[in-house]
Amino acid sequence: MDDGENRSVDQLMPDLVAFTSYVAIMTLTPGPNNMLCMVNGGQFGVRRSLGYLAGLYVGVFLVMLGGSLFSMSLERVIPGFRPIAQTLGGVYLLYLAVKLFRSGSGPKEREPKPVSFLTGLGMQFVNVKMLLYAVTVTANFVVPYFRSASGLVLMSLLLAACSATSGMVWIAFGAAVFRLFSSYRKPLNIAMGLLMLYAAASISGLLPKLMMLLNPTR
Repeated sequence: MDDGENRSVDQLMPDLVAFTSYVAIMTLTPGPNNMLCMVNGGQFGVRRSLGYLAGLYVGVFLVMLGGSLFSMSLERVIPGFRPIAQTLGGVYLLYLAVKLFRSGSGPKEREPKPVSFLTGLGMQFVNVKMLLYAVTVTANFVVPYFRSASGLVLMSLLLAACSATSGMVWIAFGAAVFRLFSSYRKPLNIAMGLLMLYAAASISGLLPKLMMLLNPTR
């Protein structure tokens, strides 16, 4: 009887260690969202970056809810949508990298504005890493255990909160770095621009091709 009850409990809840580890790795490691959060925090501070963070939260929630409701069909849709999302995301990050490289050079420009709520929202739908993360995390840790509408919404809110928390960490990190090294703003902008270029190459699908060119024997 006890064994049966234990099995039923195991079937009702996902493996919390595996779930926590996977979510932490996917949200805390560098990626387009975290690079934007770090750059935004560095250039504009924590308070003025909250608009982007709010957009990120809403966007992740919608993507996770969509992944929960349509996890099987999304796996068939993403291969066709992936090249478009890669191109859009890569071009936008390239644009941000160019802005960072040009920051502080030439004639004095208008004060730049923080990345907006709508950008944070829309970025989630062209971020292939986020889309694939949504499919895998919902297919493995959400849909098998939570079938009710309230359960799917609550899990989507939880996953969005995890992404927003990670984003806040990167915003604070960017703000701290720029505050400590404010006299070296131009080199820091170049460094942030290079990180943005890396993120652009990653999200656009160019990074694996470049790695293959650098390692032709593999």
